[in-house]
Amino acid sequence: MLKQSSRFPLMMSLIVGVLVLGGLGLVLTQAPQGAAQTPAPLVTYPDFPPTPTVGPNPTAPAGLASSNVLFESSFADASALAAWQFVDQTYVLPDLTAAWEVRNGRLVQVGSGAARNPSPNEAAALVGDATWQDYTIRTSFYDEYNGVVGLIARYQGTEPTQSSYYRVRLFSTEYQVSPKVVLEKVVDGVVTTLAEAKTAGFTPRMWHTLELSVQGTSVQVQLDGQMLVVAQDSNPLPSGRAGIFTFAISGIFFDDVMVSIP
Repeated sequence: MLKQSSRFPLMMSLIVGVLVLGGLGLVLTQAPQGAAQTPAPLVTYPDFPPTPTVGPNPTAPAGLASSNVLFESSFADASALAAWQFVDQTYVLPDLTAAWEVRNGRLVQVGSGAARNPSPNEAAALVGDATWQDYTIRTSFYDEYNGVVGLIARYQGTEPTQSSYYRVRLFSTEYQVSPKVVLEKVVDGVVTTLAEAKTAGFTPRMWHTLELSVQGTSVQVQLDGQMLVVAQDSNPLPSGRAGIFTFAISGIFFDDVMVSIP
């Protein structure tokens, strides 16, 4: 009986040893010697497309080049900012005003305040003279992620929230709002819609040209040479400066601004 009980542990030890040696041999046959085993990734991410490159600006139509030009700027350097007045069209604290700069030959909206934080505040850049009456303001623009662009005509006033002017606001295809085109008349800060259009909006991350024309009682808006909206104002604003408009979110470029008369 003692001999049988002593053999059992010995047999079990032999069986365990054989199993261990067999498993080790299996591992060695499957993995090349000297090669590190890289574990499979837990999560596989898709290949993201590269950031779009901002291409060249659109070329101004020949008809505009021969027009009588009241003002034009291609923002060659930072000195171009001196011709503009930058205003917030909604009330903001002094240290949170919209910020603008010239970068790579373009006027860029870069957020608000010293920290350049994005803000939904309405921001405008004004140029010209209060005596300007009938004219067209035209600009090229490239929207990365802002989503809102606009133009201003016949701007009168010193306090932005109490001024008078015409303004068009145009939204991108990615901006969840309708209508996409709104032409407004603002009198002493009170907004009235003159016309609107439920178009698809403009396509972001590509260059466009936007025009706002005031001629007597007529106000017209064109995008890339195509008419968007036309309105007649029986009690028109008489005259005023021109300007560009957007939100202080950053992510939008302006270039080749021109104000011309027929």
